[in-house]
Amino acid sequence: MKPENDMRYTEFVRTLVQTRLVYTLQDSESFFAECPSEAYDDEFGEPVPVYCVWDNAADAQACCKEEWADYRLEEWPLEDFMTEVLIESDQVAALMGVAFDENLFGTEIEPIELLADLLDEIRHQNAEHFYPRFRELQDYRLEWELMMQGGNIVH
Repeated sequence: MKPENDMRYTEFVRTLVQTRLVYTLQDSESFFAECPSEAYDDEFGEPVPVYCVWDNAADAQACCKEEWADYRLEEWPLEDFMTEVLIESDQVAALMGVAFDENLFGTEIEPIELLADLLDEIRHQNAEHFYPRFRELQDYRLEWELMMQGGNIVH
């Protein structure tokens, strides 16, 4: 599901690491703006939920209409987003909707893949010092990769 040659996605990841911020739309109960996956269904044949996130406030605000008209713009520090949102989304088998436009067109990606790309970009930008939990996040990623390869996790 990793986007190949998706320049919008690549720029999204780069921008998040540079600004250290992520934007979401959330309702009065702090639920994220979500839409059903266009491509992936769960074990019951229902579309997997896609939680939408943006790299700038203007693009997020442009989606604040129709069913999301009452949602409020929220700004997340990137490290908190990676630690709280991406890991939790991975554990509940949701997807992330990256940089959706006002027509809800964007990239659907597994949270752990987005986390991996963000960690790679953090390292590429030599920005680890901005992320005190970088090692913890990297360990989560490596455990996931080992599990996907059928290996045993040793603590």
